[in-house]
Amino acid sequence: MAAVVAEGDIFDAALAALIESAGYDARVVEPAQLTGLRNAAAILVRSAAMLGFVRRVPALRSVKIIFVGNGVAGFEHIRVSPRAPGAEEALHRALATAAGPPTPQSAPELANRVRLTERELEILRTYTLGATLRQTSRAHAIAESTVREHYRRVARRYEEAGRPIGNKAQLLVEFITDGWVRP
Repeated sequence: MAAVVAEGDIFDAALAALIESAGYDARVVEPAQLTGLRNAAAILVRSAAMLGFVRRVPALRSVKIIFVGNGVAGFEHIRVSPRAPGAEEALHRALATAAGPPTPQSAPELANRVRLTERELEILRTYTLGATLRQTSRAHAIAESTVREHYRRVARRYEEAGRPIGNKAQLLVEFITDGWVRP
């Protein structure tokens, strides 16, 4: 299991989804829960402050730390630069170094994957990756109401699958989890 130390933003869930897509179990863990963490093969952190905090927890001294960022001098950790070419492959190598190769039983379960049409995916990918409703409608030469309808229809499917969507950021995380969008 790989533990992602929570920073309190959408990237916590996105990083966990990326780890799961690589075939590893992942859990987002609040910093206060770190002292009771058991069975973690790797701990992933995204800030220098959190790296220092994790390093001060005596129970975690033997756990490999993967820092998703530029790294900090004076700490032993595996560094993955998220903006470098090949960042996803670097993360996979870091996970394999820390936790070993993924096992078939820890491969992501896609039985609960929500199915999308190519057109829904095309439109909603633009929308969830940062475009406004107006920008999305213009980019795809459709009405704003059509973008809203695609969003509602897909959100309803996620609701029926037991994975409710409250906003477009949550939809993006679900798209990453299902493999429709690569971070």
